[in-house]
This record gives sequence, structure tokens and C-alpha cells, in this order.
Amino acid sequence: MLREVKPKNARTARILKAKEPQLIEPPKRTLLLHGSKCPQPLHTVLKTFHSLTRPNSVLFHKKNANIHPFESVESLEFLADKNECGMVVFGSSNKKRPNCVTLARVFNSKILDMCELLLLPNQDQTAGLESLQIGIGMRPMLLFSGSAWDDETSTAHVMLKSMFVDMFKGETSDKIDVEGLQYVLMVGAEEATEGLAPVVHLRWYKLRTKRSGHKLPRVELDEIGPKFDFKVGRLQEAPREVMKEAMKQGKRPNEEIKLKKNIGLDSIGDKIGRVHLGKQDLSGLQTRKMKGLKRRAGVESDDEEGDADMMDVDEISEDEGRKRTKTA
Repeated sequence: MLREVKPKNARTARILKAKEPQLIEPPKRTLLLHGSKCPQPLHTVLKTFHSLTRPNSVLFHKKNANIHPFESVESLEFLADKNECGMVVFGSSNKKRPNCVTLARVFNSKILDMCELLLLPNQDQTAGLESLQIGIGMRPMLLFSGSAWDDETSTAHVMLKSMFVDMFKGETSDKIDVEGLQYVLMVGAEEATEGLAPVVHLRWYKLRTKRSGHKLPRVELDEIGPKFDFKVGRLQEAPREVMKEAMKQGKRPNEEIKLKKNIGLDSIGDKIGRVHLGKQDLSGLQTRKMKGLKRRAGVESDDEEGDADMMDVDEISEDEGRKRTKTA
């Protein structure tokens, strides 16, 4: 059972309210950490991830000797909660597992799932970092190449795809400026083979547009940045109930909500209802009392009523009318 923290003052209440689930969540922050031993290739990986996820990432250069993700997660949970980060990237190296990068996701201040990536030796993995000049806040176009990403039975590929999307998708918006689409992140996966761990390739490309003679320009890709090849290691899946709770989403005001019959929402989000009335009897409707509208007994039509009214009026001569006016 989770311990409920009661705020003691207004400042603590605001902090706790900001940490509560929101209808529209902000982009996830990524915490990048170094282990007790972090060689130059691992440092290049962490620095590259940090440059591509700014300003939604925090990079710590201090070495952490007491962090072992698959043995104890208390330190990772504490640092992630302290820095308000939803993802953790931990780089460490030892004799048994050299050049190891651990990706972990956090939900409700607890580690949700983890995936271990072992960096394979490559000549170009330490070069090209200077050419990776990406503006702050720009989101990449993600390209997952390979049939393994569509295989739902492959737990490793499903988890890795979800983690990379959470890390690089940035802020959610309805409109995108074409000028901001400047680079592509390609995540390639080799065909799965029995007895061998799947290999994942990370490549970065910069978009270059040229004249094509048509309305749409011709797009070319220039490879930039370092090249990373990973072999998938250990996995720690999230419990089914916890994952179901983490994937739950609330109803947004702009979404169509199933309401009762004849009840709906307008463009602003206000509730509107329609009322259907039966046939109304207007014979007893109270109108303005006028002598000309009254119907006399025995008169069937309006013409006859008009003739009868004209007969009842006494004819007055012009002289009699003047005498009555003077007398009055």
C-alpha cells in the first residue's frame, strides 16, 4: 500500500499537485548517468542522447559506483524522482558486461521496465559527434527499419521501440512546422536468428532539400553523427497490472464522449441537450384583447362579422359631428 503524503504548507501542496497525472502529459525527461567505469564510447553514447533530447534531459558527469540496475533499483528511483525524470539511461562497463547501456522507465516513482544494450565495437562510434549539430527542442522523424519491429511476439523489439519513442518524441502537438524537420533517426533491426541476441543499429541523417522542377522538392539524406550498434542483453518486463495502470488515459475535453440520447457537446466543450415537445393546442392561447378579433354568436365567417359591425355603427353627419365637438 502506497503511503499518502499530506502537504504541510501551500508550497508542498503545489509540488504534489504538479506531480499528479495530467490529461495532457508533458514530454518525458531523461536522466543520463555514468557508472563506476564509463569509457569513451559509452560517454559518446550518453552525450549523443543528451544532445538529441535537450532540453528534456539531464546529464550527470559524476561517477556512481553503487548503482547496479538489475540488482538494486533504489538509487535509480531516488535520482529519477529527485530530478522529475520518467526515463533513465545508465552507462557502465565491467569485465563481464563491457560497454553496457541500460534503459529504464519510471512510473509512480518506481522502475517500470528495463532493457540492457551492449555496445558493439565500431570504428565510427567515437567520431562524428561534432557534425551532429541539432537545434534545441527539435524532434526527429523516427524510422524503424526491419520486419522485427512488427513482430508482436518479440518482447525485446516491442520494449525497445516503445522506449525509443518515449525518449525522442518530444512534446505532443497538432501542428508541425516543416522547417523543424531537419533530421531522421533510423533504428534498424536485423532478422532474428536462433541462439543469437538481436542486433540494433542506430543511425542519424540530416535532411537536405533540392529543386525538383515540381511543386514538392527532392529530399536527400546525409549521414551525420556517430554510428552505434547494440546487442540486446537482459530484459525486465513490467507486471501486467502495473503496465495497464501506466497506459490508462483520461477523457480529454476535445474528444467525443458517449452521452445519453439527445445530449451532446459543442465546440467549446459545453453540454447541450435537445427537448422534443408534443403537438401544441393553440386554441386556448391568450392573445391581445381587440374588439375586431372577437367573434359574435351566430356569425360563421369573418366577412359576415365585418358586415354586421358596419351595420351597427350609426351614421353621423358632418354638422352633428362639429356640434358634439364644440359641446365637449
